[in-house]
Amino acid sequence: MKTNIFKKTLLTLSGIALVSASVTGCGKLESGAHAEPTVRLKSAEAVVAAAPSVSGEKVEVAAGGEKGGTGSLVGRVTLKGNKPTQTVVFEKGKSTKDGSVCAADGAILSEELIVGGDGGVANVFVFLDKAPAGFNAEKPSANLAFDQKGCVFTTHAMVCQVGQTIKVLSDDDLAHNTHTFPGRNDPFNSTIKPKDRDGLDLVYKKAEKNPFPVKCDLHAWMIAYHLPLDHPFGAVSGKDGKFEIKNLPTGTHEFRLWHERAEGGKGGFLERKLKVTIKGGEQPPIEIAVEAAKFGL
Repeated sequence: MKTNIFKKTLLTLSGIALVSASVTGCGKLESGAHAEPTVRLKSAEAVVAAAPSVSGEKVEVAAGGEKGGTGSLVGRVTLKGNKPTQTVVFEKGKSTKDGSVCAADGAILSEELIVGGDGGVANVFVFLDKAPAGFNAEKPSANLAFDQKGCVFTTHAMVCQVGQTIKVLSDDDLAHNTHTFPGRNDPFNSTIKPKDRDGLDLVYKKAEKNPFPVKCDLHAWMIAYHLPLDHPFGAVSGKDGKFEIKNLPTGTHEFRLWHERAEGGKGGFLERKLKVTIKGGEQPPIEIAVEAAKFGL
């Protein structure tokens, strides 16, 4: 008797909800006749629209395929509750301090919690705490850019790898100061010259357990977050809440979800042990609906 891959199965998983979506390409969601089966979690329950592997009360979110090889995890983080309003942190004409550059187009809004019109939550870190057993990460050859424009960091949340070069740049016609506050690495604290398009090199030598803040000491509202890992298995949700982690080794992995508004606004985990089993091939896309209370709303 053939297994019905759309058979619904319940799963206990702490405090997260997954809703249906289809993801293709670089984390882009699409709808249509060729949409893959999806995973839906609601509160402490889940419905798995794929062939699940069941052991006792546990159901593993899994994709089909042979053992060995790799697969991708694609998904989306959404807010379950009322959408908050972004507050103004700097308004043009309200201050003379660098007013010709900062908020030149109107106002600078807080990036502490950005929720799109369809509920997607931006800047959620999704990552593995440790590299899978036996995995040896290669040093990435591509540099990353950490820029600032209009007195705002253009990348609010960034995942990088240990040893990877980050070019700290500025597109503003005034000086900035980039100051990191890591837990294990040495802090970086340097003035960035006006219109510096060559940039200063920032390289983290150790993996961190949590994202940490990066600030401009000259403009108090400027804040971002960095997370260096000793492996490539981390991502940050975009403005639509979508994320993608590629080339995961087959097997069961525990992902962490971190956001700056979690744990009373101090920054913390939305989820510490989100278990996903990769069996090779394409992973069913997931949508993670987080209760508003977890963001302090």
